[in-house]
Amino acid sequence: MKRLAGDQKSSRAELAKRFTSEFPVTLLLKGSRTVVAESGKSISYNTTGNPGMATGGMGDVLTGVCTALLGQNLSLFDGARVGAWACGRAAELAIFNNRESQQSLLPRDVLTNLGRAFGELQ
Repeated sequence: MKRLAGDQKSSRAELAKRFTSEFPVTLLLKGSRTVVAESGKSISYNTTGNPGMATGGMGDVLTGVCTALLGQNLSLFDGARVGAWACGRAAELAIFNNRESQQSLLPRDVLTNLGRAFGELQ
């Protein structure tokens, strides 16, 4: 994001608001408290997940989940919000229920727990 928006000294939320006001996109800015933003909408914060998700392949899982949600007719904004929540919750479930650790968490652990995470939404 620094490459796209420059090295600015603003909060992630301010950066997301500014970026989405300039470009017609839905932005999912991964990180601690993932930010989802779209012009004209309130910023959404996701609080699920853990530092173990900062590993190769997690973004690919998130992209696949969000894309599947779009295929089920969710809007870009809602698909990003639900996808971020579900992936984060699946990572939490992997650690709490499957006794994985943040250091050993793998993308497949998130995939394994996606069904349980989506079950919590129902």
